[in-house]
Amino acid sequence: MLVSDGFGSFGGIAKFNRDFLRALDGCSLVQRVHVLPRLIPEPVLEQIPESVVYERSAARGKATFLSRLAAHARHHKRVDLVICGHIHLLPAAWLLARLRGARLVLIIHGLEAWTQSPKRLANWLAHRVDALVAVSKYSAERFTRWSSRSMDQAFILPNCVDLDQFRPQDRDLRLVERYGLQSRKVILTVGRLASTERYKGFDQVIEILPQITKRFPTIKYLIVGDGDDRSRLERKVETLGLSNCVVFSGYIPESEKVAHYNLADVYVMPSRAEGFGIVLVEALACGIPVIGSRVDGSRETLLDGRLGHLVDPNDTARLIETMTAVLENGASRHRFDDVEIYSTRKFNERVKIWCRSQANEICGRANYGDTRPAIDFEFGRDDGVCDPKSR
Repeated sequence: MLVSDGFGSFGGIAKFNRDFLRALDGCSLVQRVHVLPRLIPEPVLEQIPESVVYERSAARGKATFLSRLAAHARHHKRVDLVICGHIHLLPAAWLLARLRGARLVLIIHGLEAWTQSPKRLANWLAHRVDALVAVSKYSAERFTRWSSRSMDQAFILPNCVDLDQFRPQDRDLRLVERYGLQSRKVILTVGRLASTERYKGFDQVIEILPQITKRFPTIKYLIVGDGDDRSRLERKVETLGLSNCVVFSGYIPESEKVAHYNLADVYVMPSRAEGFGIVLVEALACGIPVIGSRVDGSRETLLDGRLGHLVDPNDTARLIETMTAVLENGASRHRFDDVEIYSTRKFNERVKIWCRSQANEICGRANYGDTRPAIDFEFGRDDGVCDPKSR
């Protein structure tokens, strides 16, 4: 498996890779997984699964990464499957798969694979992958529109959340004091403040705050995360005269994440280009009312509105109306039972089903049992399937 990052990193893709590797470790069909990460920005504090060989030396630069790739190309042990964790790594993954006679699987997360990338070779090779794993049907469909791959080749594997960790809790009084949230209603958005990711909706929420504060004069908008776009957003907040109601937390440790979610009265992310939106599920798991987007993968994550409120990011009036209604409702924390479909347990079950499907393809015969996914992600039913062909 070639990945951009995983253990020793943060963000949605890194988390997916860690969860995926742990799930592979729990699958009886998997003997060994060799992982070549491009980046390890932080110390690796997590326990590496027993069957996973996480080659940290591969993250010491492009030349070292390619040398480790070459070593695997020359290795005498059998390789059944090459998994490409990001489309930009596809040339290296394709070459390794060709040299070792292995199946090639591409994992699709979101925006990076919705349209052709600037990397022409990666675009050309996208037509030649054997199978796809996508975090949402929406992302899979966007990819297949330009890649000539079929949805029949796609396995939908949404992100997961540890529901024992992410759960409703009382407000952490230390954080309340830190941010000055005493007796205040709180709007929350969590995400990377990156200039390349302005689609997440921070601007839209900031721009409607003058209208929201007319109804809720003491409200606070807590923005959790950091990045190179923070200074621009801070200037925007100052220009709009909102410095007293917007709080930038900056980067927070993973250990404080659940407590930050539980500060909120409503989680808002009117995004335009989310492939899935793991933060939406984390907020839901903490019992927070969620407002998400109806124009990207968030709609699928929120089960077409069953798990939260859907708005068009361009419809300012509707966003204000929805946020006001949720804040006025002031309902007690409640975690929907349907959030269970995004649990770690369900994720692991789906990965085992996917492993059986790949084993069947490798062996050329149906020998490893039922390969139907155990849930219909379109409707959230446990008695359905998520294979698009079966619909």
